[in-house]
Amino acid sequence: MKLYWTPASPFVRKVMVTAIELGLEKRIDIHPTYWPHEWGTRTISFEADFIAANPVGRIPTLVTEDGIAIAESNWICGYLQSLEKSPALLPPDGRARWQCIRLLGIADGALEAMIARRAELLRASTEQSPDFLVKQRDRIGRCLDTLERELDVLGGPLTLAQIGAAIACSYMEFRYPGDNWREGRPQLAAWYDQFATRPSMQKTIPAETPQWSGGS
Repeated sequence: MKLYWTPASPFVRKVMVTAIELGLEKRIDIHPTYWPHEWGTRTISFEADFIAANPVGRIPTLVTEDGIAIAESNWICGYLQSLEKSPALLPPDGRARWQCIRLLGIADGALEAMIARRAELLRASTEQSPDFLVKQRDRIGRCLDTLERELDVLGGPLTLAQIGAAIACSYMEFRYPGDNWREGRPQLAAWYDQFATRPSMQKTIPAETPQWSGGS
C-alpha cells in the first residue's frame, strides 16, 4: 500500500496510529508529498500521480495493493480495519457504536477548525478575517468541551474515537500552544496525557519536516 503523507497533518497521523495499532504499518510505503506553506492561500502544484489518485488534492490518500485510491482518513482507517479485524476500533453495534461515531465526528470537526484557522493565519495579516478566526476558535472550544463532558465514552478498549480525540488534543499543543486548551478540561487533559504514551502516538508525533522512515 502507498500512503501520500505529510509530517504535520493530523489526519495522516490518525491513519498512521491506526495502522500501527492494527500491526499494518510494515505494509504501508510512505510517500512524502510536497506541501508548501502557501497551501492556505493558493492552489498549489501537486505531483501528477497524487492528483490522479485524489483529484480533491487532500492528504491523506491511500492506494491499496490492488490499486484503489481511497481518500478521507476515516475511510482509510475503515479499509485498514478490513485487513486486520483485531483490535476492532469501533464497537460492533448498538448505542456504544453510535456514541463512538459521534465523538469521532466531533474530534474531526475540531481538527477541521484547527486547519481552517491555520490556513487563515497563513494569509497576509492585512487579509486575515478576525471574525473567521474567532469562529474557528469557538468551534474548537465547543468540541473540546464536549469531549471533556462525554469522556466516559473514551474509556474501555481502543477505538477510533479515542485516536481522533487524542490527535485533536495533540494538534492543539502543536499548532496553538498559547491557547492552553487544558484549562477548564482537567479530565480530558489527564486522559490525553495517558493516551499519548502509547507507542503509536510516540512514533507519530507531528513535525514540520519528515521524520517517518516508512514501514519497510
